[in-house]
Amino acid sequence: PREVVLRRDPPATMCVPLPKQQPWRSEDYRRLVALMDCIHCKKGAPSQCAHSDEGKGLGLKSDDRGCYALCADEPGRRGCHTLIGSLGLFPRDQRRLLETKYAAATRARIKSDGQWRKEWPEITEEQTA
Repeated sequence: PREVVLRRDPPATMCVPLPKQQPWRSEDYRRLVALMDCIHCKKGAPSQCAHSDEGKGLGLKSDDRGCYALCADEPGRRGCHTLIGSLGLFPRDQRRLLETKYAAATRARIKSDGQWRKEWPEITEEQTA
């Protein structure tokens, strides 16, 4: 089922189903991120709201608070969204570090610009790991 995760605790031989934590989703947040300049190459807005790969799976997106702005492809130019995401410009571990850094910088900018809404939940360190 999509609603559980199995955890194996050695030396136990039994699997215990645990409820999956649902990622936070907000179209307004994603649209706000897409209005920012590309965080990687600094190309001017609009950008695409890129999700980190952490926590993704078959048909699953990661938490929107892990999003950041990356530029899109244009005629004759690959955008950072394609280069970093699809084409694997960076090794996986390096990409994970960039995603964490970019997402934190995006949240900080939204807050410093006074655009963080009171109904948007804060993200904890455990949720970003």
